[in-house]
Amino acid sequence: MTQLDLTLVPPSPVPSRGPERRRLSRQNAAILGRLEQGPASNRELAQLSLKYTSRLSEIRQAGYPVRIVSRDYETGRVVYELGA
Repeated sequence: MTQLDLTLVPPSPVPSRGPERRRLSRQNAAILGRLEQGPASNRELAQLSLKYTSRLSEIRQAGYPVRIVSRDYETGRVVYELGA
């Protein structure tokens, strides 16, 4: 009888594909899906989640570049979009 050679080889590292992105909640995914269609106003995003600013922060923390395109201080309208 012979003994098998069990030389352990460490696994090779997985190639990096940019920043690791966390899984998004349902509301975050809905807002991200809307922003992927193009710029969206705060009024549109509030229809998806009343706390849309918190959801935008979570989306940013997950690695998506959300930026403000325009802000009207008189009316309170803010337009957001996904950056490059």
